[in-house]
Amino acid sequence: MKALLLTAMILSAAVSPIVAQKKSTWLGDLVIGELTRKDEATREITIKYPGKEGPELFTGILSDATKLRAEDGTRRDMTLSEFVPGMHIRVFYKSGREKVNGQERKINKISSLEFLGNDEYWRLRFQLNVDPSTIVAPAEKDELPAKFPLKVYPATAFKNIHEYFVESIDEWNRKKGDSMGKLEVVAYIDQADILLVAAPGADTMVAVIPDINRDPDDDVKRAWAQATLYLVVKEPGGLKVLWTRVTGILFTEQMNASPRSFDYLIAELEKRMKARSRNSKK
Repeated sequence: MKALLLTAMILSAAVSPIVAQKKSTWLGDLVIGELTRKDEATREITIKYPGKEGPELFTGILSDATKLRAEDGTRRDMTLSEFVPGMHIRVFYKSGREKVNGQERKINKISSLEFLGNDEYWRLRFQLNVDPSTIVAPAEKDELPAKFPLKVYPATAFKNIHEYFVESIDEWNRKKGDSMGKLEVVAYIDQADILLVAAPGADTMVAVIPDINRDPDDDVKRAWAQATLYLVVKEPGGLKVLWTRVTGILFTEQMNASPRSFDYLIAELEKRMKARSRNSKK
């Protein structure tokens, strides 16, 4: 029952195209953002994160038992001195009230502090295997490049999903390529106009949950987790992100996953191809 509940939590957190920066989880409350200040003497830190009406600040105190980790692909323990302002971090915390200098006030007690990367696009760079200093930013124009054919580079850690992306593009070309523009899959990122990226994990992912509902006669082990999807334009000065979304996935030890979880990315590409076709005819 507990595993089923956790699976439901993972999936319910994965349906939004916008990744929440502050939310509640079964491990405690969660904040993701930029470290703006730290005080090693008091172990107090401040994080700037996107709120509903603009940037907001979160302040919390690390206990002596706080876990300090890197989650940017290195998977190692860290010390507080390694965390510097500007880093993209994630904290789990619980709120309570304590007396400070004789006055009772709200305290956010941090149980886990994790370095995610230099910014919110570390997972994208990691999946593409590009230099960590590669400039990545939201796209200024919310449209695909006007190139024919539009060259596409699929990048994913899931073995069968690359094939799924290629098959989906072939189907588009057969059915709608002549009327709405063709897509061409390329083998190297330098050849591409746009990138289809499916990276394992998500900044908001709490845990990987084993699939306990599988057929007992099935020897393949599966687990529920999340993946982060990106639709990206490649420009000479860097990468421009048109769209991103977190999706729930069921994957195997061999890094195969259910293609249905990645339909969001294909649907977004097709939607934008149709919009590009309409705009070109005006």
